[in-house]
Amino acid sequence: MKIRFAFLLLIVGLVATVSSCTRRPLANLNPCTINGVVQSVPVNPQRAVDLLIVIDDSPSMDDEQAKLQAQVPRLVDLLVTGAVGDDAVEEFPPVESLHVGIITPDMGYSSVPPASPPPVVGLNFDPVGCTANGESGFMQTQGLAGEPGECSAQTLPEGTRYLNYPGDANQTELISDVTCLTQQTDGCGFEQQLESILASDRNTANSGFSREDALLAVIMITDEDDCSTTDPLVFDTEARPPQDNPIQGPLTSTMGNPPEALQFNLRCFEHKDKLVDLQRYIDGIANLKGDPSQVVFAAIAGIPEEQDLDCAAANTAADRYACILNEEQTPAMKEVPNPDEDDEQTQQLTPACDAGTAGVAFPARRIVETMQGLANSGTGVGTVVESICADDYAPALNAIVDRIAAALRQLCLPRPLNRNAQNLVGCEVREVQPEGGTCATAGRGREEVAVTTEDGREVCRVTQLPSDPSAGVPQGLGWFYDDFTPETAGACSFNPEQQRVSFTVGAEPLTGARVRFECLQTAPPQDVDIGWPCTSDALCDPNPDNCLEGEAVTTAACEADPTNCCETRILEERYDRDNLELVCVTETNTCQLTCESNVQCPGGFACFDENEDGTSYCVNPTCTLN
Repeated sequence: MKIRFAFLLLIVGLVATVSSCTRRPLANLNPCTINGVVQSVPVNPQRAVDLLIVIDDSPSMDDEQAKLQAQVPRLVDLLVTGAVGDDAVEEFPPVESLHVGIITPDMGYSSVPPASPPPVVGLNFDPVGCTANGESGFMQTQGLAGEPGECSAQTLPEGTRYLNYPGDANQTELISDVTCLTQQTDGCGFEQQLESILASDRNTANSGFSREDALLAVIMITDEDDCSTTDPLVFDTEARPPQDNPIQGPLTSTMGNPPEALQFNLRCFEHKDKLVDLQRYIDGIANLKGDPSQVVFAAIAGIPEEQDLDCAAANTAADRYACILNEEQTPAMKEVPNPDEDDEQTQQLTPACDAGTAGVAFPARRIVETMQGLANSGTGVGTVVESICADDYAPALNAIVDRIAAALRQLCLPRPLNRNAQNLVGCEVREVQPEGGTCATAGRGREEVAVTTEDGREVCRVTQLPSDPSAGVPQGLGWFYDDFTPETAGACSFNPEQQRVSFTVGAEPLTGARVRFECLQTAPPQDVDIGWPCTSDALCDPNPDNCLEGEAVTTAACEADPTNCCETRILEERYDRDNLELVCVTETNTCQLTCESNVQCPGGFACFDENEDGTSYCVNPTCTLN
């Protein structure tokens, strides 16, 4: 049975530690519910994406323009059509509302903020293509197309600086505008890619671009590393004596006619102490949205091509970034001045990759380090980095689209849940109906009688289907606990373990609805103990590493030699009680202590026969037992 995932945007994720008891009607929560997951999820009525493209417009990007002209518009086309074709992009619902903002990494060479938009492209630029304040995050409305042509965007809403695609508009016009605005190579050679992202967000001229209910995707395309700084002397374009520019090294120059030894290309490399700490951008990018899991940050930048990377063993995004940054595993990412160049003014770093006639790119270490910091932050920001030297950007853009699609589909859970004997988890999913909706609609996997109403809207309980990884996606209509499909592994890759709520085909939440997911379950212990997940008594046996030499470990061995039982010793030391035994309770698939009276149970627990079948377990009597 084919599975479709509801197009959900996660706005609240809370892992709560509950010290008191709950009275929610959720079964099999003995001995006490102490951990929970509560998520409130609006179903995106527009399937909206805000796409911010950071295009390096410096002269060094001239060779990459042909690939950009072909592939960046294709990215937009994929998003608005959902057409996967033969491109190995996972299926996803097409975006119905798209904002596109295009900025450059040109922040000028001054720390003085601008009061108005920068000059028209190509005008009033100094010899190195820079103005004092640069573009400063202003979204572009003009570009270059053809030789020497100039073009202007046609799909800008009145009074705005971003492109708008409402879903029923002309896709051709949108793609034409994106093509126009990405064709620029007469910009500033001092790139501050990371700072330009934050500048764009705080620039009031871009108001309206970022929407609360939309996924934000930031895509950076550059052949040089980030040089974000707050010290204007780093970008001093004048040759002057050292006493006028106290920053030594390549920033200084000897006065002569003409000036010598400016070495603009090595300034950021030589003066890393003048660059902004990357934590600013790790935090800043994560905070671009109230829910960081609705941010995707991608870069096509200076790293070796995939066939030149030795990172196949990396299992996570963070591992891959660590591999790319490791100079022993990836020596091309080591920053060293190119020994083949001896001109002091034009010397560059040794390239990280070389695309021949399509140009070279230099190690994007700060950009990859920012990706690594985001991947390790646990915030849920999606990250992708690919090589700008590739002959074809299609695989890189496919990876980016896949990550965007995964963020749009996801309802990921922070930790694994334990299935009971019926392959159900101790959770409940409710759907708050959109205006005019009703639970009585047949064939959607909802109980037909509303459990309550909120603001006049019916709240329906969604049917939970048994979830057995060995059987695959369950048959029927409803939701299921999904920790086994490839789609979940991709969508929730930012978690150490991947699991989420999934809906079967035909049971997807309605547009405009809100889904509430509550999961209440005993937190699993760190080792075999009360609440340890199990499917048989053998899984409740102690870890042999915790047993003394010669001690009986298995149940059968302990029955044969009860005075030398490892489990008995461990439980006695832990709970100060004799002859305790852990068994697997099939109703909950957890290990529990058997008992015949309260005296046998640890302090604070009571011996209780919940199922009235003659078998009692030690439970916490202060908590609801159902």
